[in-house]
Amino acid sequence: MKNPDKYIRQYFYSTLNNIEVDDNTIKVYDYRVPLNDDFYILMVNQSSEKVHDTKCDTLAYDCRITLDIVTRFHGKNAGSRLLADNIKEKVMNLTQNITIQNFELSNLNISYPDDLYLITDTQNIFRKLIIYEFKLNQNG
Repeated sequence: MKNPDKYIRQYFYSTLNNIEVDDNTIKVYDYRVPLNDDFYILMVNQSSEKVHDTKCDTLAYDCRITLDIVTRFHGKNAGSRLLADNIKEKVMNLTQNITIQNFELSNLNISYPDDLYLITDTQNIFRKLIIYEFKLNQNG
């Protein structure tokens, strides 16, 4: 039996880490940002649940992971959602054909919840969320 969680994170990290968007290198982090980066993608809120009603003699999981695209601009009226939109678009294009090592993916559903933002006197933060939900059957 293999735990799908680490393989899911491995896919998103290897696919998205260090992508170039609007002359910015976008890093991918797992839950927290070790550096004080202004533009990044966080892998958060991951879950997997073993499916017990499979017709075949295979292990299957219902899985979910949320990507949190964060852009932070310094200054009272600095920045906009444009960079976050462009990062989201690049992520959407790069994750059209998801392949998870040791598993076969099916029933992919992708959702885009409402944008999040924080505006202060010193910085503006714009966030976009992407939620991936899918079924994985273990094959390796």
